[in-house]
Amino acid sequence: MARSDGDVAVASAVPTDPKQRKRFARDLDARAEHLGSVGRRLLKQHGRALPESLQRALAAQLDDVARLRGFTKDGGQIVSLLDAVEALDAALDEHLGRYRKSVLREYTEAILWAVALTLVIRAFVFEAFKIPTGSMIPTLQIRDHLFVNKFIYGLKIPFTRVKFFTWRTPHPGEIIVFEYPYDDDPESTGKDLIKRVIGAPGDRIRLIDNTLQVNGKPIKRRILDTDADCSLEGGGGSRCVVARECLNGHLYTAQHHRPPSPGLVSLDAAPDWPTALFDTLRSGPHARGYSPPENAGFPDFVVPSGHLLVMGDNRDNSKDGRFFGLVPFDTVKGKAGILWYATDWKRIGNFVHEETEDGTCDPF
Repeated sequence: MARSDGDVAVASAVPTDPKQRKRFARDLDARAEHLGSVGRRLLKQHGRALPESLQRALAAQLDDVARLRGFTKDGGQIVSLLDAVEALDAALDEHLGRYRKSVLREYTEAILWAVALTLVIRAFVFEAFKIPTGSMIPTLQIRDHLFVNKFIYGLKIPFTRVKFFTWRTPHPGEIIVFEYPYDDDPESTGKDLIKRVIGAPGDRIRLIDNTLQVNGKPIKRRILDTDADCSLEGGGGSRCVVARECLNGHLYTAQHHRPPSPGLVSLDAAPDWPTALFDTLRSGPHARGYSPPENAGFPDFVVPSGHLLVMGDNRDNSKDGRFFGLVPFDTVKGKAGILWYATDWKRIGNFVHEETEDGTCDPF
């Protein structure tokens, strides 16, 4: 039987070069898959408006396209699939064309859905965060990039501090990202900071000679180095004591400047903060006036309800709760998660938190 002009045109559209034919078959298979998906959706949603005979005919064409997709390696089967795809495309346009979306509309909707999904994930689930300073050295380095889990502490209305659902509050030892809670410092107001939670509501916190005490007991601590280089750029300037600490089952490394030489007067080594000013629980002069970076201690303090006391692991280069006061729960954005970029590629993919197997610090 002689082939029609249409059949000849379809056959001539198939490349004869083996490499080009393989690429053509791959593209044709993708087109057939997309057209089959669209066709079955249209038939399911709008097919009732068509006569039953026409519904059956369209269903048969869809089945033919699905059947032929598995035989595209042979040149003749490519022609058969191309013929079936063209016929199905024309039939869908003729009978269900008013329900079909243009290619531009499909791409536009796909992009809009992708953007919407990204915004939802960023607002409620995960958000990328870049470490701007050295306050969390050695745990986190300047220019580290990590994901923050915003879902773990509850859901918050985007661009506000209003939480409408709370799973749990941050625990001591966890690293959190929060919005600077006060308006006293133009350089920090409205910015996101990252620190470690030292005290939760009801915890009694004290710092003696750079050793944390929680509820009257020193935390587990082991000195690793007494003469480490703790200059931010590794220039060999500042010397530090480096210690491995454990707080509420969380393991981490902290560092602080070495004590001043005997006989030297150091205002930075003031043993206590003025209690009356510290108990105001606000930022302001009490912090910068009475708590210089190298302050190795502060008095007993009970963290009140709805607040957290935070500190950086780089104790003497951290503008933290010892300076600006307490962090209200409603300013907390999320918990630090996994490093997705670091200048040291070996650290990429590392989890920020390290926890003991049994969740305690004994033995340590």
